[in-house]
Amino acid sequence: MALPPDFIDFLQPDCNRKEFIQEKLLSYGINSSSIVIDGKSHIYVDFSKNNYNTRFKIKTLVAHYDRVPSSTGANDNTSGVFALIEAAKRLSTSDFVHNTRIIFTDGEEDGRFGVLEQGAFSLAKRLKELNSIDGEVFVFDCVGRGEVPVISEIEFPKNVDVSFYRKYMNLVSNTNSIISNYSPYNNMILPTSFSDNAGFIANGIPAVLITMLPKDEVANYMSNLKRIPGLKESVLNRKLEDVPNKSQPEYILRESIPLTWKYFHTQYDNITTLTPVSFSIISKIIDEISKTNYLC
Repeated sequence: MALPPDFIDFLQPDCNRKEFIQEKLLSYGINSSSIVIDGKSHIYVDFSKNNYNTRFKIKTLVAHYDRVPSSTGANDNTSGVFALIEAAKRLSTSDFVHNTRIIFTDGEEDGRFGVLEQGAFSLAKRLKELNSIDGEVFVFDCVGRGEVPVISEIEFPKNVDVSFYRKYMNLVSNTNSIISNYSPYNNMILPTSFSDNAGFIANGIPAVLITMLPKDEVANYMSNLKRIPGLKESVLNRKLEDVPNKSQPEYILRESIPLTWKYFHTQYDNITTLTPVSFSIISKIIDEISKTNYLC
């Protein structure tokens, strides 16, 4: 699957990414709305009411469009944005009930200052206040490199709400069943850094993060997780001092993560490091998620 011709336009430093997304959607005949909360401007895709049925849960597909100034953000997260734009195009011409909504979020990168600063946190809070979110949330981040879809592993505290945890694990199970159809591995659930899933989870809303990695990087990473104490905790942003006698020097931990992740927030996250096959795989996953409805 070749990248769209205007993919590179979205990478330019002076690109108004919000405007670009809405204009591209409109070129496909798709209207969208802006949702501004706490200074963050999110984009909500407007599908026909005929695509919804109250018997089924709403599936929310999310990709952040912001990026850090030091990078073009080709994988993080232009890849996720274009995957959902193309999904919106396909869904807009569908004549079946998909019960899917798509939101392009702003302010995901602010999560590095804490989850409460993340645009998805205030968005999820508002949706919850409006009782406007009753189903599954699927977050797509960094899906433009590799042939292995990965579900992000989350560790919850022992006192986590039982009802929430049951819903979350059910979401993970359903998602795993779908991505396993397009993966050389089964049960590919690995520790990753958080994305917009954290903002939803912090509001008590089950959300799963889906990313992509090259097969060789997955194999190396799985091996490193087994043999390098503290690596998992480091990736999950836990304090290594809370893991007695298990931490490693920072440079060892940094060198033990997948190469793809080392590109994030650098000049190396550019179009030359992407693999077109990733977009083909993720589009099939998104289509299957959209076509799978769950009763309320």
